Amino acid sequence: MKDNIIDKAVTGILIVLVILIVGDYIIAYSDGRAINEKIINLIHITIAGLIGIIGTYYGTKNNKK
Repeated sequence: MKDNIIDKAVTGILIVLVILIVGDYIIAYSDGRAINEKIINLIHITIAGLIGIIGTYYGTKNNKK
C-alpha cells in the first residue's frame, strides 16, 4: 500500500512539473523570450527532492529486511 502511495505521489508531481515546463516553453516560444529561470530552478529543486524522497523510502524499506 505504501509503495502505491509513493508511486502515485511521485507520478503526480512529475505530471504537474511536465505541465509547467511545457507551458513555459510554449509561452516563451510564442512571446519570443528566453525560458524563465525560475522554472529551470524549480525543475532542479523538484527533481532533487523526488530523488531524495524515493531514495529515502526505498532505502529504509530495504534496510528493514
